[in-house]
Amino acid sequence: MSAVVTACGGSGSSGGSKPAPSNNANKPNVEWVVHVTGSAETPPGPNGAVGYAIIALHDPLHQVCWRFAHLHGFQSATSADIYKGGPHTTGTLSIPLTAGPALHHRGCVAASATLMSALAADPSGYYVNIDSVANPKGAVRAQL
Repeated sequence: MSAVVTACGGSGSSGGSKPAPSNNANKPNVEWVVHVTGSAETPPGPNGAVGYAIIALHDPLHQVCWRFAHLHGFQSATSADIYKGGPHTTGTLSIPLTAGPALHHRGCVAASATLMSALAADPSGYYVNIDSVANPKGAVRAQL
């Protein structure tokens, strides 16, 4: 896991997962780039299913933005969400990112200031999950 303070899809690392202040409302306050895998799912997703998820908090705008890249090892992705929960647990839905029938590989959704603060304070207590037609409860996943 790495926290990044750049625009969605950029690079650079702040070396931790604490939110960094931003003076520009268009730039995220904090961004995570995580490697999603089928083996991280509960129950496990397809063998070899992998990819990357970039999750960014835009606090002044009260938005959570995402981008998914290099997804392979599974087909027909349908939806993605952020759940509150630890590794290999079934969590509680916190932020629906994109709903089926086909996955949107990037976008932004509104989120409450309370939820964004909780996510920024304890990112490892949340995970991103991508579902598929064959794996409606999760093809790939990663803790933030």
